[in-house]
Amino acid sequence: MSDEQTTDCLSPYRWMPITDIEPGMVTARPVIAGGEKQSAILIAVGSTVTASTIAQLINKGIECIAVQVDSSASPSEADRIDQNQRYQDRLGEIFGATPAENCLPLFDALVKLGPDLA
Repeated sequence: MSDEQTTDCLSPYRWMPITDIEPGMVTARPVIAGGEKQSAILIAVGSTVTASTIAQLINKGIECIAVQVDSSASPSEADRIDQNQRYQDRLGEIFGATPAENCLPLFDALVKLGPDLA
């Protein structure tokens, strides 16, 4: 799976952790939340994210959303290093310092794929 996908032929997007979302970004996929019996769309495709939106998503426990990206822009080396470090930190939060044996296949696959999931 690629980190850049399209909702249509003109709109590439990237899944990003909510902690990396900034005001002004535009959603590329609907943000949906809910329980096992019902779901609700919290944010529609094409909505501009605000600081208030980010706070509400954090309060609702949303960890990541898809935002539109400029397919011609490429991250700087410093941004890439920072992204990789955040990814490793997040894996540590999820799996702990030493992943359980039954979780190792998933952990290894996520390490191999890296933060871009490319």
